[in-house]
Amino acid sequence: MNERLLQAEGLVKRYDGVVASDAVSLHVDRGEVLGIIGPNGAGKSTLVGLLGGAIRVDAGVIRFEGADISALGAPERARRGIGRTYQIPRPFLDMTVRENLLAARFSLHPFASGARARAACDAILDRCGLADAAGLRCRELPLLRRKRLEVARALALEPKLLLLDEVGAGLIDSEVTELIDLVRSLHDQIPGIVIVEHVLRVVRECCQRLLVINFGRTFAEGPTHEVLSSDDVAAIYLGTAHGASGATAVGATPPTAAPARSPSRAVSGLVAPASSGHRGSSKPVLELRGIHAGYGQARVLEGIDLTMHPGQVVAILGSNGAGKTTLANVINATIRPTSGRLLVDGVDVTGAPAHQMARLGLAQCMEGRRIFAPLTVEENLLLTARDVPSRQRLDRLERVYALFPDLKQRRANAGTSISGGQQQMLAIGRALMAMPRLVLFDEISLGLAPIMMDRLYAALAELRSAGLTMLIVEQDILRALELADEVHVMEHGRFALSGSAAAIRDDPRVRHLYVGTAA
Repeated sequence: MNERLLQAEGLVKRYDGVVASDAVSLHVDRGEVLGIIGPNGAGKSTLVGLLGGAIRVDAGVIRFEGADISALGAPERARRGIGRTYQIPRPFLDMTVRENLLAARFSLHPFASGARARAACDAILDRCGLADAAGLRCRELPLLRRKRLEVARALALEPKLLLLDEVGAGLIDSEVTELIDLVRSLHDQIPGIVIVEHVLRVVRECCQRLLVINFGRTFAEGPTHEVLSSDDVAAIYLGTAHGASGATAVGATPPTAAPARSPSRAVSGLVAPASSGHRGSSKPVLELRGIHAGYGQARVLEGIDLTMHPGQVVAILGSNGAGKTTLANVINATIRPTSGRLLVDGVDVTGAPAHQMARLGLAQCMEGRRIFAPLTVEENLLLTARDVPSRQRLDRLERVYALFPDLKQRRANAGTSISGGQQQMLAIGRALMAMPRLVLFDEISLGLAPIMMDRLYAALAELRSAGLTMLIVEQDILRALELADEVHVMEHGRFALSGSAAAIRDDPRVRHLYVGTAA
């Protein structure tokens, strides 16, 4: 049996009542590469922060080479031999590539000679494919080379355990291949490696063993092939692991649908007249034509075409990192596309600011809810209707309270003091207070218990019946399929599958897009 390098037992981390890590245990033996995977919001980033020392544990023990390091911060853990990279590279941009490594090297060996330090750093740069860039300032590097530099800086600390956080994020296939080759080349040099990753190809090709995290808990653990072949693991990525919710597996025959519930009068009063009674209208509300977009040097969207008609419900699905949230950010004008056109009612609004999109009737429930902490529940709701006459504003408020009675009961509470599910109700209600023509829902089920997801999607079904045009960006595939008219499944910034909800449900390629490679 290999000597145990790292042992973590019962790691707990709470944030204001939210348990981000719930008694997670793991180990890494010498010579082992462990992968940590899980859906959005599972607790992976929290776990790597706990292991690296950036986040302090609330309970549990971390032992490294037999010594308890639970109380040590990140600098001391680095000195003891735990190195890490970050999903978003963090080099000193105005320093050269070599100088970035020297800073790490001298922190470990402050009295080493300059010549010896430079020789050590140049050897690492050569190993990481950066020898030709040693004299370049880091701000001149493209994303792939910055990722390589992240690894090189960690190696400059001579780690015994290397934590790699989302090394594949933002890279195209050929770049991912290069990173995989680099990581695999380190196996003989580094005693232990932990890879936290949502690009499953990386863990498939690099890791001997996987730990799956879901809702902050250990969901599965075992050899990589067995874990990735597991129907239960596929279910948490596809959104079929809801237990009592009654969701049907992708590819299975769905149960007979219940009759659509007629919208209440209260809900109908929250839908703009232009959205009502025009399902399938020939004139699109929203069009995207050849949209490309990304973040700095990271290319994310690669030629997206999308058309939405009044009253239509469109779902955008895909695994972590597929580009769903970037697409949402383009539509809500948080980021500007690098090329392509965005049209509302046939008018080109590419590059328009977010407030102009709101005036055109586009509302959003952003991932993370974005509740204003200093404001009460009711004050958060009233924000989006502040320019509406008082009588109409109060009428809309009562309609939102009729849709979400929990909010009325807590109307005087601080917006962030209520539960996660109630905060999501608040985010939806706040969007509806603007009486929008189209609402973009971005990952509204993220981190919520199944019973709360059921309540939220029941409200969305009622809004659909009232004629609200909805774009649902979601990782939970079955809930979205139950609601949508049209579905697009994203992979690598493109629509890999498109069709009706029934067609997508029955397509065996959906599972491959989430936990494998599409055929």
